[in-house]
Amino acid sequence: QHEPINDSRRGFLTGTVGKSVSILSTLLLSTPSSAFDNRLDDRYADALATTGSQPKDLGVATRKSRTEGSYKGLKMCGNSPNCLASSNPKADLPVRTIPGWNGGSIKDVKKVIDTYEVGQNDIDGGGFKVMEYDEKEQYLYVQFQSYKAGYIDDFECWFNPASGKYDVRSSSRVGYSDLGVNKLRLDYIAGRLKKEFKWDI
Repeated sequence: QHEPINDSRRGFLTGTVGKSVSILSTLLLSTPSSAFDNRLDDRYADALATTGSQPKDLGVATRKSRTEGSYKGLKMCGNSPNCLASSNPKADLPVRTIPGWNGGSIKDVKKVIDTYEVGQNDIDGGGFKVMEYDEKEQYLYVQFQSYKAGYIDDFECWFNPASGKYDVRSSSRVGYSDLGVNKLRLDYIAGRLKKEFKWDI
């Protein structure tokens, strides 16, 4: 017969396992996230990044509208002032809904992103990465990262056949205020599209 584990041994084993799990969890949480290759430099590349979780409902979908039942397009912003979007009816969220962009092709947007100036206006110093690009569906999804804290923002652009315009969305994942970062990013992209490809924005 096996020797029964007495209370002291059971307590020792339980405590040891508990401490091991706690240490392992700490190590996993403390692992620096992979920095984007095109960041300004490696000064904060190994720092713990507050990336937040990628939203599961990005992309083009039929969504609920607060005022018109439903709409097809990009996700509407939430209640925090760290997001701007153009797909949803403006009456749903007037303060964070912007007009769509008039332009030629999603290829133009991709060209601007491919030559995006990391660190422009002191934002996006952590670099960026194109996560999805579909010429046929006229859709582009890019992640941008802040320089020090490693915050990840999600940018999307999609040609909306119903309006004949390009819908855009730029949003932070964590926090409340973005200190104007998403607007600066959209203004930069829009400015280059106007100048280089004659978009009407």
